[in-house]
Amino acid sequence: MKAHRRKLGQRRQRNGFTLMESLMAAGILLVIVVAVTSAITAGQQNAFEAHQRIAATLAAEELMGRLGTEPWDNLSGWNGYTEPVGTMTDIGGQPMPLSFNMVGRQAEVTTTLKTLSGLGVNIRGRTVVVRAFDADGRILASVTRFVPEPAS
Repeated sequence: MKAHRRKLGQRRQRNGFTLMESLMAAGILLVIVVAVTSAITAGQQNAFEAHQRIAATLAAEELMGRLGTEPWDNLSGWNGYTEPVGTMTDIGGQPMPLSFNMVGRQAEVTTTLKTLSGLGVNIRGRTVVVRAFDADGRILASVTRFVPEPAS
């Protein structure tokens, strides 16, 4: 009977985890899950932002291309032109594809005088600025082009 008793100073053999070890493991696992979830969310936000900026750049370039086909005298009529978010149309008047529904665009046309540095030559023309924006009004893309006045 004495053989089954523990001697003083001897430790009892453990089978399994203590409560403290289990809580620490659960805490570490929680930190890992939160970190991975945060990384996935940040990646999705960055992908959406990139998609939005690409759509905005394409929309601004499309409108600038359309304005590039306009006669010089008609350009000033485009000043203040705006297509709100989700209402953009292509050159044929058809709605733009759904991927462009998250952006809008506007055109600004101003008459300006450019000086060619080194030559001292002044050129009269129109500066055309096309901006694409999101629903919050944040400018996502901007394209600028100077169109000189044709010689008369």
